[in-house]
Amino acid sequence: MANRTGKAGLDQNPQPQFEAGARKNLLRFPAKRERVRLGEGGRFVIPAAMREEMGVKPGEELILHVENGELRVRSWLQNLRRVQAELSALKKPEESVVDEFLKERREEQRRSDERLDRLHAEGMARKGAK
Repeated sequence: MANRTGKAGLDQNPQPQFEAGARKNLLRFPAKRERVRLGEGGRFVIPAAMREEMGVKPGEELILHVENGELRVRSWLQNLRRVQAELSALKKPEESVVDEFLKERREEQRRSDERLDRLHAEGMARKGAK
């Protein structure tokens, strides 16, 4: 049966042409909230757009914690950067953490060397006394 335009069937409402970049356009503006279903064993799938926004891929480790009754999910790298930022706020601007660490390690090594030298000298003295 033809409509007023003279087209019938699928010609009336043709399907739009597939756009290869459509997925990328959808992922540019990922949903901020998604409804997911909790499956067997407490599993759920993080939607692709959210995984992409988080910068995680299947198989990567994630950090989970509950805060005020809400599950928070962070990528391992995101968590590392957060901890680094928090700890850098504790460091004084003129302070070199590496230099301080090396100074402490050298002092520890010096004490250890002195102890070894003393023990070696005592051992040699005992050996000579026999």
